[in-house]
Order: sequence, then C-alpha cells, then structure tokens
Amino acid sequence: MTAEYKLIDAVAYPPNMKLPKDPLLSKVFGDTNFQGATLEQMVAQMDQCSIQASIITVNSASAEPFHPYRVGQKVDDAAFDSACRDVAGMIARYPGRFFGCVAIDPTGMMKSVRQLERAVREYGFNGCFMLPARIGLPPNHACYFPIYAKCVELGIPVRMNVGFPAFQGFGWVQQPLHLDEVLLAFPELIVVGAHVGHPWHLECIALLQKYPNFHLLTSGWVPKRVPQELWQFANTRGANKLMWASDYPLLPMERCAREGWEVPVKDEVKRRYLRENAIEVFKLKLPN
Repeated sequence: MTAEYKLIDAVAYPPNMKLPKDPLLSKVFGDTNFQGATLEQMVAQMDQCSIQASIITVNSASAEPFHPYRVGQKVDDAAFDSACRDVAGMIARYPGRFFGCVAIDPTGMMKSVRQLERAVREYGFNGCFMLPARIGLPPNHACYFPIYAKCVELGIPVRMNVGFPAFQGFGWVQQPLHLDEVLLAFPELIVVGAHVGHPWHLECIALLQKYPNFHLLTSGWVPKRVPQELWQFANTRGANKLMWASDYPLLPMERCAREGWEVPVKDEVKRRYLRENAIEVFKLKLPN
C-alpha cells in the first residue's frame, strides 16, 4: 500500500498477544484464532500498510477468570513492571515506530498512581488506559480521580473505553455520559474515548461538541462500520476530534488501513483522522 503520508495507529497490542477463546469476542471481531506473531512480522505488516508508528497498550491485568461482580484487577508490581519492560524493549528496538500506553487499575489507589508515574518517567510511555468494564466501576467513581490528577501532572492523555464491551462485562459502566462529570472536574485532562461508544455514540458526539479536551477513537470497529453520524461530525465541526486505530490483533491491520483511506470525509479531515490528531493528542515525537 502506497500513500502520500503514513498512518499513526493509535491503538495496538504487542504481537505476542494471544486472544482468549471467548464466544462473544468471536461474534464481535470475527476470527479470533490469532495466536501471536513476531515483532519483525508486525513491523513488516506496518510497512505494508503504510503505518509509521503504533501506540502499544501495555496490559498487565490479572490472569484470573473474569467475573462481572468483581471490582478491580489486583495488578502486582512485578507483573506490571514486566509488562512495561516488554513494550519498552519494542520501543528501544524500533525507535520512532512504537510508543506506549499503559493500562492502569485505579482501584489500587496510591499503588496505581505510583505505577502510572513509573510507566511514564522510567519507561517513557505516552498515555494511560483504563477499561471500566474490566474494573467494574464507572469512570466517575472516586477511585479514578487520583489517576486523572496524575495524568494532568504528567501531561499525558487517558484513554477510556466507551460503549458496550466485547466481552461479558457490564455495559452501563461504559456509558459515555459518565465522562461528563470527569471532563467538568478536570478541564486540563485530555480524555480519549475508545471504541466509538455504541450504542451511545450520539452521547460521544455531544461530549465532543461540549469539551475541547475530549477526543474519540474508532478503534474496535473497521472504518466501514463506524456510524455515519461520526463522519458527518468530523466533516463539519470535529476535524480535530476523531482518530484512527487498527486495534491489532483484534482486527486485521490491512483491512483497517485500507478502509481508513476510504472514509467519507474531506481530504484535510482524513489526514487529521489518520495521522495528525494522534500525533497532537498523544504528543508523539516522530523522527524527521
């Protein structure tokens, strides 16, 4: 694939990630038989898809079976640092091709705050990620607030899943409206909604219109299936609001890239969607 400019993949995962055998996950994402690839294979695929850089999610969540009524993930420091070192190794091996966004369980309170600070200051990561449906609490719960404050202090955005999850977790905790309180309380915090927010994507548009510090990723959806209201918004009032992502390996990198070029927006809006917005929001320092 050749293009006049290269893409920035705002959400991807390490290539050695093995997808769980989850019937609901298969319904949402299709074939989930991906059982890992080498780093070299991932980089080669990025080159084929004209992807300049990917933001890799560092996830050290507990391996315990998920239960919807359990709150928190009890991430210990050893597992956390091991996951951080793995992605830091990817970044060091391919400078300028990878950046880090670290998953945080806010129920650890001050331990979680220290983990986040370590990920940014020691490992050089560019963002924080929290998944309410796995945590078991909505993002306006008090346990999240110390993490938000630390993100502001560190100057990094927080990525937050919105919309029904692709696994058997509660959907209500990811209703975008919960972020209204967060965005009011922390006007200096950059919040990035992930996965479109369906079936509440119109709530996401309302938040995008209301708050200059709220952005939205189309991760978890192939661009062809993204609700048309989002493209209409991007084409009119929201050129700087939407960001492209492959969610590799949950979705095929090649298909997401191909369909990204085909989205129904103006050329200048498309460039922002495919590249510039992610560079600005996540403060990516790319090689010249």
